[in-house]
Amino acid sequence: MLFAAVFALQIAATGSASMAAGCATPPAKAADVEAFVAVNPLRQTDTLATVTVCVVARSAAVRIGSYHGELLFDSSAVRVVRVEKPAGGMRVENATQPGRVNFAGAAPEGFAPGALVRVVLRIRPRGNAPALQLTMRELNAVDGKSLLSGLVTTVRP
Repeated sequence: MLFAAVFALQIAATGSASMAAGCATPPAKAADVEAFVAVNPLRQTDTLATVTVCVVARSAAVRIGSYHGELLFDSSAVRVVRVEKPAGGMRVENATQPGRVNFAGAAPEGFAPGALVRVVLRIRPRGNAPALQLTMRELNAVDGKSLLSGLVTTVRP
């Protein structure tokens, strides 16, 4: 049985660099692996926000073999429009519960570093960055070793 540790971070999403560039950056110096949420910059008139859950490792030798996480938000202000899966491996998402997107994946050869899942959210009021919470319940290397002990969850400016 896998030991599931919960790493949660309340994120007041404020705009970030482009999602592709945001996922490509190395983790914080104290972390072996970093999970974070990147939110596209919002204008006052925007009603949609694209949110990307990213995982990056300090060492290129570390390959993510499996993961399970949750993205939580206030369902009275935010609604899921769609969930987008990056290519590679087997990935599943569940956005049927209000205020929550569960996501998981497995790839014996490992996932490419970067985006685990992208979620397009309808936000109210317009232009307000949603408050998000990311919880990683499982994060394993391709050899089955848990990466949770070296995981840091941060806010990316």
